[in-house]
Amino acid sequence: MQVDLTPTLIDMYRETFEGEVKQGWCWIVSGPAEASVFASLDALTADQAYAEPKPGRKSIAGHAAHLRYTLDLTLKRLNGENPTPDWKTSFDTGAKSPAAWEQLKKDLRTAYDGVLAFFDSLREKPINKWIPIHAVGLSAMIGHNAYHLGAIRQLMLDVRD
Repeated sequence: MQVDLTPTLIDMYRETFEGEVKQGWCWIVSGPAEASVFASLDALTADQAYAEPKPGRKSIAGHAAHLRYTLDLTLKRLNGENPTPDWKTSFDTGAKSPAAWEQLKKDLRTAYDGVLAFFDSLREKPINKWIPIHAVGLSAMIGHNAYHLGAIRQLMLDVRD
C-alpha cells in the first residue's frame, strides 16, 4: 500500500471529526460519518449531552468543550504563541440549554476548521520539511481527538439508556 505521509496524517485528523475521508482508508473510525465526533454530537439532545454519567465524571458536552479548548490552544501554538493552558476549566460547558449545546457544537466546528486550514496549508509539503512543532501538533491532535471520540462514543451508550 502506497501512503503519502503528509496528506494521510492530515486526513487522520479529519477522520476523527468527519469519518472516512478517503474511500476505503480508515485508520481510526469504522468508516461512516456516524462514527465521527461531529455526527456523534449531532445525534444527541442537549439533555443527553449535558447528562453527568456518574457523579464527578465529565459529560459528553464537557468532552466537546475540552476538544474545542484544545483545538483553539493548538492553533495558537501552531501560529507561534505559547499560552498557558487552564486544563482545569477546559471541560467547563457554561450554560446548559439546547441553544448552548448548538453553540458549543458550532464553536467546536469553527475551532476544528481553523486547525484543519492550518494543516491543509502544509498538505503539499513533506512532513520532514515542517517546523517540528507543527508535526508534533498534528500527531498529538490525532491521538487526543481519537481518545475523546472513544470517550464520547462510550458515554453515548449510557446517556441513551
